[in-house]
Amino acid sequence: MKNLRVCQDCHTMMKFLSRVEKREIILRDSIRFHHFREGTCSCGDYR
Repeated sequence: MKNLRVCQDCHTMMKFLSRVEKREIILRDSIRFHHFREGTCSCGDYR
């Protein structure tokens, strides 16, 4: 398994895109799934 985490810039961009596109975006890193909905993330910005 690769040791990849979502960087802060990518996390912020996905939150922005989910708000603009009004869609849910699911992104996976090595630890958890991130569900971006209406400009918020399921991880609570914990990353």
